[in-house]
Amino acid sequence: MVQANLTMPAIMTPSAAVLAGLLERSRRRPDRARRFGALLGELARCYTTELLAVRARSEEAVEQRFRVVFDNAAVAIALYDSNGITIDANPTTARMVGMNREDLPGVSGLDLMHPDDREKLRKVVVGLLQRRRGTAHFEGRFCRPDGSVCWGAWTMTLVPGKGEHDMCVLAVGEDITERRAMQQKLWWQARHDPLTGLPNRRYLLEKLEAIVAAARPADHIGLCVVDLDGFKLINDRYGHSTGDRVLAEVGRRLDAAVTSPTVTLARIGGDEFVALLAPPCDDDTVGAAAVTMLATLREPVPVGPSDLQSMSASIGAVVTPVAGANAEKLLDEADVGLYRAKAAGRGTWVLHRSDNGPTIRQ
Repeated sequence: MVQANLTMPAIMTPSAAVLAGLLERSRRRPDRARRFGALLGELARCYTTELLAVRARSEEAVEQRFRVVFDNAAVAIALYDSNGITIDANPTTARMVGMNREDLPGVSGLDLMHPDDREKLRKVVVGLLQRRRGTAHFEGRFCRPDGSVCWGAWTMTLVPGKGEHDMCVLAVGEDITERRAMQQKLWWQARHDPLTGLPNRRYLLEKLEAIVAAARPADHIGLCVVDLDGFKLINDRYGHSTGDRVLAEVGRRLDAAVTSPTVTLARIGGDEFVALLAPPCDDDTVGAAAVTMLATLREPVPVGPSDLQSMSASIGAVVTPVAGANAEKLLDEADVGLYRAKAAGRGTWVLHRSDNGPTIRQ
């Protein structure tokens, strides 16, 4: 019956009825009840034995297929108990964390993580166990025995058990160190000027927006827009490659001169640079930064094997409240000062004040 796949409960009733017919035909035998009972008992024993054997073979086949997938998966797969202790882990997990596979069972998953990411992982797992169902995602750093720190991404699924302490967590993950490095590189490239290595306009605006979002009502920022005087003549006389070298040197000088951690220096295009002074900031702070930048650009710049080119710059500056401000408009206000500095002559800086007009300093 089992081999014929006749294992539905409804099959047992007609089968017993057929056997009951044999009992009716053996009325003359005094031991017919005992023999009938033995027959039913043997039927039940053989049926149960064969059914259990089929189930065991099925479970063994499932287990074998699971082990093939588990052992040969290209992703890391590990099983942890409710305390975060490793029950089993596949070879990919072992390679990922830089350990021998046989050494992983009994190791706490938290111990493999970077100390700064352990609490984050613990909260994710505790939340999963408290919900008693579902899936959670986690990205964090893990430490290898050789001292290297890598990044991993895991999807963790709760595996229910009979009781609270029988629950397990199945973690499927991958090493994303290279992907993170590429993302970081692309992020950096999108926010930095390739010629000078300084932050670009996009980075500057994002920095401004972050300061605006965190600003208190009384906070002020400073902006200094630096524009080289007569830079077009350098390009026309010596060529654009020489002009690029001059810009790179200007960026290096400005970056070396403005060393405060509260100042962000950026190149926003052409020969225009901007220094952003974070709160707290006042007129004197901006004035000191402008004077320092003008001074560092007065020394001639090499433009050939023996040629030196004198330099000067004009700076438009602004000191303004930042809470609730618009980042683009803040740059526009600084540009107003730049136009006035250009009009006032070379090597000057102008502090633009919308309340009492510009102040020109040389």
